[in-house]
Amino acid sequence: MNCLDKVLESVKQYAWRTQKDSSYWLYAPYLGSFFISQYYLVLNLLDRLHQSRLDVKKLSEILLKTQRKDGGWYQVTDPNNPTSHMDATIFNYWFLKASQSVPVDSEPMARARQFILNQGGLQSASHMTKIWLCLFGQYEWSELAHIPLFAFRNDSIYKYSFVQNWVAQWVYPHILPIAYLRNINYQKFLGQNFDLNELNAINCTPVLDHTKEKRNYDWSVKNLVDKIHLMRRPQGTYGAYSVSTLFTLIVLKDYQQLDESINEDLFKQSIEFIEELYLNSDTSSYLGVLDDGRWWDTLLITMGLLECDEESKKLEPSVEYFLKNAVQQCGGIPYGLDFEYAPDTDDTGIMALILAKFYAQKFPNELKKANEWLISMQNTDGGFGAFAKGNYESILIKLFAGKFQNSAEIFDASSVDVTAHILEGWAESGYALKDRHVQMAIQYLKNQQTSFGAWEGRWGVNYIYAVGSVVPAVAKLEGFDLKNEKWILKSIDWLAKCQNDDGGFGESTQSYVNKEWIGRGLSTASQTAWAILALIEAERVGYSTNGCLKKAVDYLVGIFDWKEERWFDVSSVGTGHRRLLYMQYPVYSIAWPMIALGRYKKLVNELN
Repeated sequence: MNCLDKVLESVKQYAWRTQKDSSYWLYAPYLGSFFISQYYLVLNLLDRLHQSRLDVKKLSEILLKTQRKDGGWYQVTDPNNPTSHMDATIFNYWFLKASQSVPVDSEPMARARQFILNQGGLQSASHMTKIWLCLFGQYEWSELAHIPLFAFRNDSIYKYSFVQNWVAQWVYPHILPIAYLRNINYQKFLGQNFDLNELNAINCTPVLDHTKEKRNYDWSVKNLVDKIHLMRRPQGTYGAYSVSTLFTLIVLKDYQQLDESINEDLFKQSIEFIEELYLNSDTSSYLGVLDDGRWWDTLLITMGLLECDEESKKLEPSVEYFLKNAVQQCGGIPYGLDFEYAPDTDDTGIMALILAKFYAQKFPNELKKANEWLISMQNTDGGFGAFAKGNYESILIKLFAGKFQNSAEIFDASSVDVTAHILEGWAESGYALKDRHVQMAIQYLKNQQTSFGAWEGRWGVNYIYAVGSVVPAVAKLEGFDLKNEKWILKSIDWLAKCQNDDGGFGESTQSYVNKEWIGRGLSTASQTAWAILALIEAERVGYSTNGCLKKAVDYLVGIFDWKEERWFDVSSVGTGHRRLLYMQYPVYSIAWPMIALGRYKKLVNELN
């Protein structure tokens, strides 16, 4: 057995050992410990800190250990980025002060304070962070966006302005409670320890006392609360996200006296689920897990094992489990728990790929239904959004909610990587280049290609992810001759030039805001695997990349952690909101190298 075979056998054992309940996989993705700092603050606002399992000492130790030289904190790790994250630093400073974990005049606090002031103070925070500041009386509400409550009506003529139809799936659960809180200028002062006046810039707008204002709980507010109730999910979240749920709990506590359906059990279930995410997510505990992504993780690990020649029969119980417990009536599959109301095209595309490649005879009806749903979700530009069809930019929404664009992407337009994953599943399902929906997707990819040959990644960092998605997808289409497709060869040539001296590939999150970082960064396992997926197809048709593929494979094999039986990424490789928030997906550094190396092994056998 050679070294590659040993690596694959070892990581396969790790995957089986970490399977949950002999049914699914979950390696919780996270967005930063500052969300735990934020949670501490909300617990105080809700008067529920005494009921929480949050270990204040543990969080303090994590923060003090991870504070950077400039006094701030990462949002998620990116060693290529010299500057800390403003919002993360504000929340972590706020927690350390409010919890009295360290003296305000201590060296760590002084450095964090100076970092925030050097960046422009609280006035330079994102819009979302300013909303949190307003809730505690640390920022003036009149400075923030006001969303008119008629935007939440879907009756009569108002159905045309109903905001849920115009924003991304992940936005609506958040702006529901935010609109309520902004409408009544909700405010609660918790004392000197929660005061952040020392972080204000000079000549900032004074904060008014809104607690004495008369609140008008009219029909429009009741309608908004009714819409909020409709967002409650089986596990107790509102829209499947922890942050939207926390905002909502503040709303429900305020409205409780007017609505007898808001009871203690409601609060208890919501908080218990959030605490499982935040405090009990294995190695991701206290790192900011904002939702459950078990079906995405299960699909990727399943594909990884199958590509590594694990017997399909052995994985059948896991496949049957997600087909029975996750797939929705439309044929699509959601990202994780509480996302059942919003099946995901990317997840469904990967599921279709698995079913078509390994279980076409066993689950033909499930495959057919998944592909039919995907076809129904294709946008007019030929691409696919993640959750919605036709969710393009709206002038009306930008008018009312444009300020939120420095906190989150508010639309769910087509993206290259999602489109490519779906296209690969279609190729394995027998769709050919002549099919109309395939042609539409191909044209979309051509339209989105940059002048240097790559594409911007939406859900992975970044251009390397997109190239690693597109090339394998089109290469498998019947009737597609890769060697004669100059636009694809151009992307492969670009990719080859990005290879690092160590043989790996890496790309910083900074590539979204600084073109000098495009295709550049410390090598990571996931990004190297994505590159390998594209390079394999070049090798298959005899297109030379001057040995890039072998070097990349050797790099992946060489950095394998034999003790842990897996790979780890040294930098964030997932994208929540481009240019704003990034995610670390632990599953990526396990599954994508398995997929890439498994396919490489098959290629070597084919060529030999």
